[in-house]
Amino acid sequence: MNLLDAISGYSAPALAIMMIGLILASLARGYSGFGFSALLISSWALVTDPAKAVVLALMLEVTASVFQAASVWKDIPWKRVGLLMAGAVIGTPVGVYILAQTQPDILRIGIAGFVLISALALMSGFKLKTKSHPASTAAVGVASGACNGAVAMGGLPVALFLTADGDNPQVIRAAIIAYFFLLDLTGLAFLGHQGLVSFDIFQMAILSLPVLLIGMYLGQRHFLGASPEGFRRVTLILLITLSALGIIRAFMG
Repeated sequence: MNLLDAISGYSAPALAIMMIGLILASLARGYSGFGFSALLISSWALVTDPAKAVVLALMLEVTASVFQAASVWKDIPWKRVGLLMAGAVIGTPVGVYILAQTQPDILRIGIAGFVLISALALMSGFKLKTKSHPASTAAVGVASGACNGAVAMGGLPVALFLTADGDNPQVIRAAIIAYFFLLDLTGLAFLGHQGLVSFDIFQMAILSLPVLLIGMYLGQRHFLGASPEGFRRVTLILLITLSALGIIRAFMG
């Protein structure tokens, strides 16, 4: 089967939205390790089945983590990542079940609402009053696994948690990249068991791979000379905008 068959059913405007979303998501992933799935799914859910976008995002997240592993290895807080994964193993099948059983329009509203709340919380600079304990870290992992299985956005609650807990940006980035790799492999295994991983999504992932790698490279090279905090702010503004558009689209039918 020709790879181009994977995109033959989309209109030119839909493909343009998907391409722009992929480029922005890849730049964000390369720069900060944050925001790829949220940007990709928020944009793609405007024009395609959000369940397919969820599976595609997980495939590309795994690939991105492999390519970024060497640059973050020494900064990974393995104990914290392990606690998060222990919780995620419990939460992931719950999220996958929600994804498999939820209608696309309802899923779009859920994705948009989740992204909007998370982005606003991150932008507000929310901080925890005391340092987290192992039990609370594992609990965040449960929530993250459920979010990842349902909408491939398990990184948002973890990014919010680590930022609020006062970790430095370098450690946050390393933790998220390492955690994403393990989390997304787990998510794909559960999605495959539910029959949600199809050949046409795999084709789309292959077509998206060059854009992902170029975007990550440019992001890692400090694309446009933006500061990490400035780029993070732009990413959050984009997420808020996309989530608002998703809510409007869902309610307007």
